[in-house]
Amino acid sequence: MKKFQWTSAFLILLIATLLPFGSLTVASGGSTEITATIDSRPIYFDVAPQKIDGRVMVPLRAIFESLGAEVGWQDVTQTITGNKDGFVVTLRLNDTKAEVSGKSVLLDVAATKIKGRTFVPARFVAEGFGADVKWDESRKQVIITTGAAAPESRYYFVYNSQKVAAQDLASIKLFANKFRQTHNVLLDAAQFKTAPQLYDALKSEQKKLGGKVAGIQIFGLASDVPSFSYIHKMKLTEGNFEWNGVEHNKVEKYVSDLFFSTFKNDSKHLTDVNVYGIVQENLPISIIPEWPVSRLPLTKGEISNYIGNYEAYRKQIDDKTVPSVVLTAPYEIQDGIAQDDIALLMKRMKEENEFGFFNNTNLRIYYKDLAANLAKENKSGVMDLVVGGDGGTEGAALKKSGKDYFIDRNSVTILSSNYYTAFFWGMASAKGLDANSIIHDGMAKGKMINPIAYTIPTYNRDAMNYLWLRVPTPEGETGDDWNDYVAVGKELLKKDNPFFFVYKYYEGIENGKNRLQSFHEAQVAYAKLTESNKQNLRAAMGYENIVSLHYLGLADYK
Repeated sequence: MKKFQWTSAFLILLIATLLPFGSLTVASGGSTEITATIDSRPIYFDVAPQKIDGRVMVPLRAIFESLGAEVGWQDVTQTITGNKDGFVVTLRLNDTKAEVSGKSVLLDVAATKIKGRTFVPARFVAEGFGADVKWDESRKQVIITTGAAAPESRYYFVYNSQKVAAQDLASIKLFANKFRQTHNVLLDAAQFKTAPQLYDALKSEQKKLGGKVAGIQIFGLASDVPSFSYIHKMKLTEGNFEWNGVEHNKVEKYVSDLFFSTFKNDSKHLTDVNVYGIVQENLPISIIPEWPVSRLPLTKGEISNYIGNYEAYRKQIDDKTVPSVVLTAPYEIQDGIAQDDIALLMKRMKEENEFGFFNNTNLRIYYKDLAANLAKENKSGVMDLVVGGDGGTEGAALKKSGKDYFIDRNSVTILSSNYYTAFFWGMASAKGLDANSIIHDGMAKGKMINPIAYTIPTYNRDAMNYLWLRVPTPEGETGDDWNDYVAVGKELLKKDNPFFFVYKYYEGIENGKNRLQSFHEAQVAYAKLTESNKQNLRAAMGYENIVSLHYLGLADYK
């Protein structure tokens, strides 16, 4: 980023606040809104910039945050501050005096509040942080340049204008501005009734804009912004005279956002997707993600509050080491071994040299008194929660009956002491991507942040902590046909084990990646592994796992 010496920046700022911005007259009737860009990326405003007393005035917060400045507000003194790279800008409402890193500046147009937002001269807010400002009369656009290269990749923010409140849309716009490494595109999905239609619109927009896709962020339930339909149909065995080996649920349809993660597919194949069609019928459908996709499965009136919670969560974890807390009630027991126990795998990741994870993070595991320990952990501080057990959209249960929940839709609304991320293993807790789930209630009514969850209830099959394999002949014995349970390590995880995703996810976390990037890289690795095992009929479940995995919440900006 280009930076001016302090003297030059201050002189430019002082001159700019004393001179008119230029010929900024908006066409009669005010139909043309003033827009702004920073290094060629569009800036979105919840209240449009306006011309006041011969100056272009812009909402301060949108510009500050788009430049990467921390914004502060003191209600008693009506003072707003911006802090970035050693520059500190301070000004008060209805006051023509301001400060830039302790130096007084006199404004000829005072900061003023319009529709609840603080407006300031565009030159002041931008040049206060050492940026160049120009005006494009033909486009009615404020052009701000910091010296950084224009972003080449695109991040799409998809919402339904008919399913968001005004405050929701305002928060979406300000959230998009914080992605400073990408050209950010807001796309209204109100006219698209199906996911393939929306998919084609995204592909068309990307073809027009060019460059790469950095990610897609969706706001809304599946009924607000459509998700792809999926049918459980897969061939698991060669079959026999009693059964053709095909599992086919002809009653239920499920949903998935996976196919928004690549534009290599033809939308005509993306209705009622099923593994049988991909593997046995050889439909040209790619399951390998090229960029991360996240969905905030909340609806009108819920989105803005969650975005506020997410920002508060980021502040809560700032400069903190967040512990991983695992609550688990395994139910796939084989010869006394809990095969589906995610906690057992995570414990081995920490204890055994072959993994070496969690070296700088506390890992706390609970098998008993799960509800009480969950409440205790929530009171003690922020945590990365992992939940393993039988269950579904209502929660996780201690028993396969599903009646004895240790975490459910009610309990997540009262876990209110601290924010926590969540990873639900062993249940289709996000089935339907609708409002009738523990995921929705935890995010809308509680302090659950960015859960990883599944939309299809069969994914946990074939999760194995131990495999029955040939082992060396024990000392004192004869024969070479000895077998025993062998703990699954890195190489054995490649046998299309769902735990391979867990391993790759925590590998990303251990390497300093954020949760969404770790999720994306793990999903890519698992998808490639599954495709390489395509000839193995049991790999069909790997395909379904990948289609089912979802990152729910908000993408992380830097």
